[in-house]
Amino acid sequence: MLGLLPVCAAARPQTRQVVKDTIVNASTEHLCELSDRFAMEFQTDPDLLFDWAFLGTGDQGNGGKGKDAIILRYKDRKYDAKKKIGDVAIDIYVLGAKMFRDNHLVTKYEAGSGKRMPVKNRIYATYTGSLLEEGEMVFRFDSISPTKTAVHYEFNITFGKFFSAFISDKTWKQVAVWRIERIFENFSEYAETGKVTEREEDKESPKPTE
Repeated sequence: MLGLLPVCAAARPQTRQVVKDTIVNASTEHLCELSDRFAMEFQTDPDLLFDWAFLGTGDQGNGGKGKDAIILRYKDRKYDAKKKIGDVAIDIYVLGAKMFRDNHLVTKYEAGSGKRMPVKNRIYATYTGSLLEEGEMVFRFDSISPTKTAVHYEFNITFGKFFSAFISDKTWKQVAVWRIERIFENFSEYAETGKVTEREEDKESPKPTE
């Protein structure tokens, strides 16, 4: 099996990152509340996020190729409100086939203090399977004025050592980067307008279902 890997595979990084800095026309307090909502829905019922933050990041109707080479299906959920720890069971589809089932994504939400600037909110995740080791999503808010905030979005993920060999730069961009960037854009738009505008390509991107 190892002999089938491309020679350059060993040099592919385990840890990948997507970062975006932007200005959002919303107060820091409002963004913190939205970050809390994002974390709560992600930890308790990720399907709710497809109505706003995840809008347009579902299936593309292309048979599991390109952008949808890897798809996650969220299943059973557990949540400890006191500790802000979530446990979501997921199935992972690769090229349209269910390859990994009943693995668990365990997350912890750490909210920063609104009395200090910038405010840093963080969702930290671990995974029970061998595909991933850990990941995190960071929202950092720095108030510019009562109605304007400098926002730093950050997504970091560490793949399992073996699986990372299959994630080329092209695959990473096709499968993940466009989704993460869209989530950041949706979050900003929702913070400013209270809604996310559906794009033409979203009409062919239904919420994942079994």
